[in-house]
Amino acid sequence: MKTRFYFFVLFLFCVKSISAQYENLSGKMKARIISENADGLYNFAATAENNSEIHYPIKYILLALKKSSTGNTSTNKQEGKYVVKPGETLTLSEIKTNLDKNDALKVYLFIKDEENDKVISKDSIEINPEKSAAKKSQYIPENDIELVGLTIDETRTKIGKHYYDHFFMYYLQSDRKFPGTVKIVEIPGLARSTRISVFYNDQEIYNFNTTPDEETTENEARNTLEILKRITLPKNELLKSST
Repeated sequence: MKTRFYFFVLFLFCVKSISAQYENLSGKMKARIISENADGLYNFAATAENNSEIHYPIKYILLALKKSSTGNTSTNKQEGKYVVKPGETLTLSEIKTNLDKNDALKVYLFIKDEENDKVISKDSIEINPEKSAAKKSQYIPENDIELVGLTIDETRTKIGKHYYDHFFMYYLQSDRKFPGTVKIVEIPGLARSTRISVFYNDQEIYNFNTTPDEETTENEARNTLEILKRITLPKNELLKSST
């Protein structure tokens, strides 16, 4: 009986010790974006610096929002998981992009605790912010970006990219922001066409076959946004809209 009691006390001590370790990790994981520029070709490296004494499992999101001189918006998002060793500075991912003198770019890095999915550190860097302000185009506010959801671009062709760029532009201009993640995937289709599938929180909500017609592609981008608005309506609003 005493042996069981000792084991129980030891178990509680271990649990308390592990919990205390994780509670003391606040501020021990540091997100940092390192940028390099070679004649307009920028490289952004996302790094995680673990200043704690334990192996730390994390998730990261690296997001680049680019506005061209013509006002078009494009995005590049990467995400993944790592276990960062004690005292280690780990390169998580890199984004390369060409940037003209009239383009504007902002890059965000979020590091989350893999266990509770909470942001524990973040960093951002901005290139030519005055170019974006001059065109009265706004980035997603850094403090709100985790709340509005993100989009993932997995298109492969010029037509697919045209669709994605217009969808993302309409999304930024919309008064509705979705709490989940939108992923747009392009795969080979019939003949020379491709097929685009739209996922919301990993569930397919829409798909279509691409055509070379730009107007049709832009209409598909608008249709996608309307579908997303509808499926993310609260139940009571959804019932009202269907009557």
